Amino acid sequence: MFNNALSKSTLIMFLFDLTIIVLSTVYWYSSFGLSNEHMDITVFLTALTGVVVLFLKDNYKIREFNSTLKNSYLLFEGIVFSQIPATILLLMFESEVKSFEFVLINLLTIYVALFLYRRCFHYYLFNIKKIKNVLIIGSNSNAKLIADEIIGKKALRMNVVGFVEDSEDENIINDSNITVFPKVYELDEIINDKKVDIVIVAIKRRMEEDFLTKMVNCIPKSVKVYKMPEFYEMVTGKYFVDRMSINWLFYDYMNNRSKLYDFCKRAYDIIAALIILTVTFPILLYIGIRVKLTDGGKAIYTQNRVGKDGKVFKAYKLRTMYQNDYVPKAGNIGHTEPQDEDNRVIPFCKFVRKARFDEIPQMINILKGEMSIVGPRTEWENLVNIYSDEIPYYKCRQWVKTGWTGWAQINQGHCVLNDDIAEKLQYDLYYLKHRNILWEIGILVKAVFLALGGRHG
Repeated sequence: MFNNALSKSTLIMFLFDLTIIVLSTVYWYSSFGLSNEHMDITVFLTALTGVVVLFLKDNYKIREFNSTLKNSYLLFEGIVFSQIPATILLLMFESEVKSFEFVLINLLTIYVALFLYRRCFHYYLFNIKKIKNVLIIGSNSNAKLIADEIIGKKALRMNVVGFVEDSEDENIINDSNITVFPKVYELDEIINDKKVDIVIVAIKRRMEEDFLTKMVNCIPKSVKVYKMPEFYEMVTGKYFVDRMSINWLFYDYMNNRSKLYDFCKRAYDIIAALIILTVTFPILLYIGIRVKLTDGGKAIYTQNRVGKDGKVFKAYKLRTMYQNDYVPKAGNIGHTEPQDEDNRVIPFCKFVRKARFDEIPQMINILKGEMSIVGPRTEWENLVNIYSDEIPYYKCRQWVKTGWTGWAQINQGHCVLNDDIAEKLQYDLYYLKHRNILWEIGILVKAVFLALGGRHG
């Protein structure tokens, strides 16, 4: 949740939110004279729901933080959701009038406090907080890419002071407004003159012994040093893909294999799939009947999908379009499935597609062990063949089971453009490297949250 090593602001904001929610709930609960018997559980439910919902709404993703009307609304929406469990509890055991009054004043108090804190934090972030100076070793395409990411994310509060030219590598920084310094042998002077806080090494080739020794001697202990791919992951949540990084990913993946993880993952898949199927069965039945009555076709159909190790299986889906024989064609790489504006979509099924109810029958594939709850998105066999030819290292995502949802889906949605597919691969490979059960539970919760709001791509 707080794996952004570049800033402690996320943890501070989380602790402040938690403290305000607890103090406000305790104070107003006592002020309204509600029963002490239910006080602890009310505080617990409000605090837990509050911080979880705020996390799901990206309130703790500081690298994307901005003080906008949309973020203010999402904060209010999150605080409203945080009151729901406690409201249900109190209406069962306490006076309805007092319960509603308590919930309303508590909601407003928490929102105002958190809103003002975020305003103050935004002012501090963009007007007071010290800007960290970043020096990039290298002047190639990798150096330019990471510089662009830093410049584009204002909330990072970082300033690229320059590139250090590497004469033996490609040099493409020739039209930038950022200074390009001569080779590394003047590194100590550059760091002192520019008051450098962070050094990012973005050299593609293997570095010589003298080169490395000079950096060791010139870079003070107070200056943090990062490999370009490592820093790229930290600021984007994506895996940096090139020939060397894929080799590193192979070693990370192989060394992190665990029988315990596999067992927990399978148990999690089964439990989550059964819960989702049970909860949504009445909705699926209603949708299925309406689809059947629309044109007489089957409500559930199958598609050939590619899973782990490239194995093809039949994935179940709830039909949301009039019967058709669409097949993706080569040369149209970015086109996956027709979007909601397509006139083949059954009108009442537009929200069904947005909320991804049409993919819930894939819980059957999960119970059969063909898919997982969380993983790289399962794609059509035709599309996988196209992507594998066009996008380098695309098949690496087949090292694990494909998923009903995943890190790419909650960050990017269901993309349809060529460039988006390559970016989706970066999210998928980031998942491969960092996967763990607690994170995957968080991904599922956020995916459900987004789907219910019609925002899951």
